[in-house]
Amino acid sequence: MLSMYRKICTITSLLIVLIPTSFIMAGEIGLLPVPLFKEAKIQAQVVYDRRDEIYTYNYTLTNPATNTGKIWAIAVDISQPPDGIILSSEGLITPRGGEMVTFEELLPKRLEFAPMVPVGMRSPYGWSGGLSVAGTSRFSSIDAPEILPGETLGGFEILSYGLPAIREVIIEPWWIYVEPEGLTFEEVQREDKRAREIEASLQFHTKTHGPTAPPLDFKPLEFLNYIISLKHEAFTLGWIKNAGIENSLDKKLDSARKSLERGSATSAKNILSAFINEVEAQGCATYNDCPAGKHLTPEAWALLKYNIEYLLERL
Repeated sequence: MLSMYRKICTITSLLIVLIPTSFIMAGEIGLLPVPLFKEAKIQAQVVYDRRDEIYTYNYTLTNPATNTGKIWAIAVDISQPPDGIILSSEGLITPRGGEMVTFEELLPKRLEFAPMVPVGMRSPYGWSGGLSVAGTSRFSSIDAPEILPGETLGGFEILSYGLPAIREVIIEPWWIYVEPEGLTFEEVQREDKRAREIEASLQFHTKTHGPTAPPLDFKPLEFLNYIISLKHEAFTLGWIKNAGIENSLDKKLDSARKSLERGSATSAKNILSAFINEVEAQGCATYNDCPAGKHLTPEAWALLKYNIEYLLERL
């Protein structure tokens, strides 16, 4: 709601300033030029606190210099899977307006919203964290400048008991439709419709890490097959950079799957332990400490390591 309040306030001030010069500042539609916003980069790394059993998802955003639009919001999917465990929200808080707000207090009020994996949030200075009715964890710029083209900003964090999963993320540039004076009713309707289409087209959709709830009815073989699908998608996303390493990981997962099919949990555990060793040898946990020659990004490292460890604990 704070982000929406900021946008409304900005619209009001723009109307005051821009209406007298509407013909001078008119862009493709309305009084503000439509920015160029074709891509954005997000890097994610995950830290697991074994004492509290909480995962911290840390995101860094980069706005390429080829854009003209400024990044002002990011939304990460945290929708609850229908077959997932209902996770705890204990200790998951979000700073807002000088107060520490619980997950339940962040939930949209008086509105129907998609069930969500409980989270806490931390934001860079001047940004605010919140939840949307669409089931996303959303950061938006409130009192700080947006991320300009050519700039990078980190410090966006989601805290959760949920395991790392591949999640949809939307990165939004700052643009608002400011209506010129003197339009007919039909022109207003037409421009409003076009403005909504432009706002939607400016959103950059990609994938990153985010928390999910493990299955309530846990079946080791099914969960291993799920991890295999995560590994395939991680390679497609470029998180596994070497086809030979991807093939080596594939063989270990396939061998573990065959062991589980035979009912040999001990053999599967040995193979999966070797799998984790290879992930740790070929990847790194953070971007700040990642030597050259590593073939797994921190996204692939955390995705595979933490999900395999969860499986091993239950074999």
